[in-house]
Amino acid sequence: MKAYSAHSALIDPARPSASLLRLFGGMALIVVGVLALNFGLFQMLAQREDWSSLYYEVTEGTTARGMLLMLGTFVIPVAVLWVTLEMIHRRTLRSLIGPAPDTVRDFFRTFANAILLFLAVMLIPMPEAFGGGINQPFLDWLLILPIGLGVLFIQIAAEELLFRGYLQSQLAARFNHPIVWMVLPSVIFGLLHLSTETYGSNAWPIAIWAMVFGMMAADLTARAGNLGPALALHFANNITSILIFGMKDHWNGLALMEAGFGPQDTDILANALLLEAPVLLCLWLVGRIAIKR
Repeated sequence: MKAYSAHSALIDPARPSASLLRLFGGMALIVVGVLALNFGLFQMLAQREDWSSLYYEVTEGTTARGMLLMLGTFVIPVAVLWVTLEMIHRRTLRSLIGPAPDTVRDFFRTFANAILLFLAVMLIPMPEAFGGGINQPFLDWLLILPIGLGVLFIQIAAEELLFRGYLQSQLAARFNHPIVWMVLPSVIFGLLHLSTETYGSNAWPIAIWAMVFGMMAADLTARAGNLGPALALHFANNITSILIFGMKDHWNGLALMEAGFGPQDTDILANALLLEAPVLLCLWLVGRIAIKR
């Protein structure tokens, strides 16, 4: 497809190792490596006297240290992906990103547009049920913000490198049709966001939201020929939902403000997801505008 001609910048490095056997082997190595290293990390942390409280903080994200630790663990999949690429595909981590000048340009253009979109959304009056308040003092939040931005970028970069970088390029090198390289990684991405224990009846809508986001990011990656737009949209979205607004009693440890509802408030959360649907479409549109491709 002509619209995706720039995608070759990411596909070409994947062609020499485009066999499905290598891809399956690579994915298996990534899963085993990430699980093993995370298990080792948590086994070490379990020796701490405050492990029971720290474990709750990490799984629920209710404190700054819990959120920083949880987000920081995403360095593990990046390291495992780097080893996998070298061992199985004989390609570099850098080859997943695209040409540096284009990546930087498209990242900042898309990020600026996405932030403006989120600022505009924040100005829209919200239903009273959504209302919350200040989660932590502004100066405390400002002090932790640089570290929060750093670990948050590690988290979104890990996911984009794996799904829009590795999986998408390897599948596109083997299959021409977008339904394979765009949809399949996005379905896996969405399923990894599925948590019935946390979100109850909203678990599948949240997973589908993530799938749609994945397909939008895949489309922008293919049009741009680099990961810049996908990284920017993911970063702007997570800054808003993790560093600016957090849900009540869930992943709010780094947030300046807290919504008036949490995952347990299923009806309110369902309504919030409905309101986010047009925002998701606008997010893709501002990405298209930014790259103009």
